[in-house]
Amino acid sequence: RAAGGAVDQLSVLPDGLIHTVLSFLPAPEVVQTCVLSQRWRSLWRSAPRISIDEQDFGISLMIERDDALEVKWARLEDFATNLLLFHDNTSSLGEFRLSSRVYNQRHVDRWIHRGIEYCPSVLIILILNYCRFKLPPVVGSNFCHLKMLRLCSVDLGSHFADLLCSACPVMEDLKLGNCEFSGNSSQVITSPTLKKLELESCVNNTGYPLVITVPSLAYLCLCYGYYEAGISLFKMDSLVRAKIYVTEYETLSQQTERELLCSLYNVTSLELVGFGAEEMLIEKSDKFPIFHNMRTLDLHGCFLDEYELYDKLEALGSFLQSAPCLEKLILKYCMFHSFSDSEWEMERKIITLHREEVKTFQCQQLKLIEVVYDHDHDHQLIGRLGRSLPDASIKLKKLERFST
Repeated sequence: RAAGGAVDQLSVLPDGLIHTVLSFLPAPEVVQTCVLSQRWRSLWRSAPRISIDEQDFGISLMIERDDALEVKWARLEDFATNLLLFHDNTSSLGEFRLSSRVYNQRHVDRWIHRGIEYCPSVLIILILNYCRFKLPPVVGSNFCHLKMLRLCSVDLGSHFADLLCSACPVMEDLKLGNCEFSGNSSQVITSPTLKKLELESCVNNTGYPLVITVPSLAYLCLCYGYYEAGISLFKMDSLVRAKIYVTEYETLSQQTERELLCSLYNVTSLELVGFGAEEMLIEKSDKFPIFHNMRTLDLHGCFLDEYELYDKLEALGSFLQSAPCLEKLILKYCMFHSFSDSEWEMERKIITLHREEVKTFQCQQLKLIEVVYDHDHDHQLIGRLGRSLPDASIKLKKLERFST
């Protein structure tokens, strides 16, 4: 309170607005507000967001001395245990977030149990260890309000699929990063309400394919890890945007890449990273569906296989003709690896042999081809797209991948 009887404007705000302000602060600072005044003594207990983050206690991802780490971890254990013990549980929680390595599994299990008991709308569990953390058993009824779920470096066990199917009636957003599907049963992600799904570098060694059935899904991001028996996508009728990322460490079979593309027939915007030319080449017995809704196609690091430019352009053109409404094509670092000068001269001679054989494709709605490249020979080569797609304007953008 300022001198002269001025009103403390912050304290007269309603609790709901103060809670919103508190949600932007680290958890220790939220609790410290209890010393401000009698009015603030218990506000932290009803804050709609609980965040337990090891970085708030000076624990760094860098390797530390054992004695210093033990002291910091002891402070974190004491704080998190008391925060969850004394938090008001009369209403469901807006968000529960845990970001920490696991030095004591018993404590971490208890924190997760307690946080989930508040029936949060948003649940984020980020385990920072190299080894995956096995989720403790949870009661399905605590997920009745759950709309967003983020898990990182978690062993999902065999009960996770059933949990999504039966216990999450309003789930809309799911992201799994570096997680593992384990157990001896089929792996299924099924949800009638899920609208956004992201799988990044996950693993499935169960011997069963990961089956994804989400009829309301609008956005899919699939960054491949390792799926022993593959991935099957079903009922993607509502899908608007999709990104499929194949890392350099994971090589998909031609059949797998074609099946993935055929499952995405309804998308408006499609981004493919790391795809080759094989799955797009014309084959008499295996054609693509028609992508009637596709307006934007973004290819990043694609067509980097051993095919010659003539075959790559033909593969791309045949795929584009399956997207009659395509308006924009983006090519980022496609068609050619970065060669040394001598390698580039050899490659140019091979390409020159086919320069008069480039086939022309009719894509009436395609108005813009944006080419992002990093070397002048990429510029020259990909510019030949103008011969195959004469109705589209080509915009060139040079980017340096590495600074010198």
